[in-house]
Amino acid sequence: MRTHIEIDGRSFVLHDDQPLPEIMAEIEAAASSSPTFVTLSAEGRSISVLIRSSTRVVISVEKDDHVEPDQGAWDLPFDEWEL
Repeated sequence: MRTHIEIDGRSFVLHDDQPLPEIMAEIEAAASSSPTFVTLSAEGRSISVLIRSSTRVVISVEKDDHVEPDQGAWDLPFDEWEL
């Protein structure tokens, strides 16, 4: 399972050991107070983000069993090509 967080258009992949409900609660608390830094562990580094009421945060979770849909055969008229 991979957790992605996007903060004001910048995307990060969080470490799996971070409890998502706690991260969400910390961001919610920071957004409802004066501007506050929230520290996350992402992509092999520690990231501190200044959260304020206008900060846009999107969190998505990609499950391990996620499979890309089959694209199927190309719908191009290859039989009309001269090779």
